[in-house]
Amino acid sequence: MENPTSNKLMDMPINKYLSHFKSHQRLIVTLSACLVVIFIYVWYCSYGFWTKWPTHTEFYDSLATGFANGSLALEEEVDPSLLSLTNPYNPKERRGMEFPMDYSLYKGKYYLYFGPVPALPLVILKFFGLGKIGDQYLVFALVSGLFIFQSLLIMSIWKRFFQAVPFWILPLCIIFAGLIAPLPRLLTDGRVYETAIAGGQCFFLAGVYFLITTLGERNRSAWRFIAAGSFWALAIGSRITQVLPIGFMTLMLTFFTLRTYIQTKSLSKAMYPFAMVGLPLALGLVVLGWYNWARFGNFFETGFSYALTTPNLQKYQDVLISPLYVLPNTYNYLAAPPKVNDVFPFLQSIRGRGNLLFPFIELPKVYYTRSMTGILYSTPFVVFAGISMLSALFLKKRAEESLERSDDDSYILKWLLFSLLGSFLIAFTLAVSFFWVEIRYFTDFTPSLVLLSIVGFWLGYRFLTRWPLILKIFTTAGISLMFISVISSNLLLFSNQASVYQVLFPELWNLLSNISSRLISFIQP
Repeated sequence: MENPTSNKLMDMPINKYLSHFKSHQRLIVTLSACLVVIFIYVWYCSYGFWTKWPTHTEFYDSLATGFANGSLALEEEVDPSLLSLTNPYNPKERRGMEFPMDYSLYKGKYYLYFGPVPALPLVILKFFGLGKIGDQYLVFALVSGLFIFQSLLIMSIWKRFFQAVPFWILPLCIIFAGLIAPLPRLLTDGRVYETAIAGGQCFFLAGVYFLITTLGERNRSAWRFIAAGSFWALAIGSRITQVLPIGFMTLMLTFFTLRTYIQTKSLSKAMYPFAMVGLPLALGLVVLGWYNWARFGNFFETGFSYALTTPNLQKYQDVLISPLYVLPNTYNYLAAPPKVNDVFPFLQSIRGRGNLLFPFIELPKVYYTRSMTGILYSTPFVVFAGISMLSALFLKKRAEESLERSDDDSYILKWLLFSLLGSFLIAFTLAVSFFWVEIRYFTDFTPSLVLLSIVGFWLGYRFLTRWPLILKIFTTAGISLMFISVISSNLLLFSNQASVYQVLFPELWNLLSNISSRLISFIQP
């Protein structure tokens, strides 16, 4: 009996057959790159045990248990001695008492100020009888989702705008984006904080992906627009600060709507994307507002004001976000150097010292920094984001010449660059204005910056094709900076977890130390 599949392939023109084969080959290579990164994620989450994952916090499990039992509060009982204090939010009055750190205490009950969305899938699992589920599993799922949607965006942008850039660069960009700081650090920490942040970025990138893959197409997909708005609602429901970059994205969508109306003179056609995205987003905001009102009697209160934390948040509530922190924190997040050691893993994050560089700024006592390394040291490839920024803000003719398709595609690319740039700047500004400085906050702005960097690298590559020698130097520099970024990010992680890895994997640690020492002695005899 004849094979109908083979007959179809035989009847297919040779060029079409080769194109079909090449597309499958590319898909396999791309999926392999993604699987390699996910494989490494599992190793990091499990600390090398693979099947046994350490539990750090179980906050979202507690919230899901409350939801499953019809309560918005957590089920943990509040210690009466805590309620008897004049001001239970004052750390001095709580001294010597046991209490759950970072719970919100309000009218005798515990709540979470973290976004509730990550708890929703756990509620379903609770109905199937599953027991305690640590936050580390949610972190893994959400960081993996962040990486997947970021990879889908990278592939979509390359396919639509940059196919002149060699395909072999694409999987390298995907691996780079998945293994740089702070994503591996989120996986090893795996707590409630990392869950909320990873959820915010995962759903934000998902919304951007569904929007950009249908925006500008002739046959616009309603479900993709609805998915974009829905994912953005989930992003805000995971991390409330996502309302600012998503608000900027919505503003950019408004500009796109106005352009469409000017071109078509059809109000219904112009408003279609805005309405499809806006409706689920607005509904999500209403539900989140109700959730806050039902708990605290205020649509805008997440519970952060009532959190039981190390600093007295109520005392310093006027300076938790302040322009006073912008200069020292900009230094901390961008240019704080690591400590360089002569033994493996060589690089070590140290406490941010941005405040020491600006002694004329009197910072409030609540200001606090933890060990960190500036992104220019941990991920130097981000310098290519400058090309994207210049292309979006200044370069017009040159940027259009680098594209191979229609004027509409040129506009869509510029629209995307402006959207990512605005989202990055808003998230970065919020991070550097906050009183608490942490490595995990890099996640709020790094994904947008990484996408800008990759697109900038591709724009530079496409522009330099007319000068082969310069192109080779440029490409070599870009790939080298990708490699350095991945190595630097992971060496910093090994340094942070050195005490753990040395105990768990002494043979591996000694092997890496010996190999690195020999490489150094070879390079510097």
